[in-house]
Amino acid sequence: MSDYLPERYCLPSILTGDTFPGLTVDSITINGAAPTSALASVRMDFRTAPAATSADLSLSNGSGITIDDAANYGFTVDAFDVALDPALYYFDIETTDADGTIRTYLKGTWQVSRDVTR
Repeated sequence: MSDYLPERYCLPSILTGDTFPGLTVDSITINGAAPTSALASVRMDFRTAPAATSADLSLSNGSGITIDDAANYGFTVDAFDVALDPALYYFDIETTDADGTIRTYLKGTWQVSRDVTR
């Protein structure tokens, strides 16, 4: 694969206590071509600063992420109730293919705000 930068995506803002509806990635391509090795695992971390030493929320396949189509890198971040403190969170989605190659294809931010009704 040629050089690439992760695609930037900002998740829609949400309130604490609300349900995140999930996120589906049907496939991933780089320069119009699918990855050559099947998707083996997916991880996603949310942190209040990109350099923070620990994640505020970690998801992975089998624990909040479902791999739907390994050959085309299709996966779903499952719906979940947001229990994070109000803040701007940074996230990225890191994949590992069957050959062991690790790549980050997607990164962005997510605003979580305080709800009034608790």
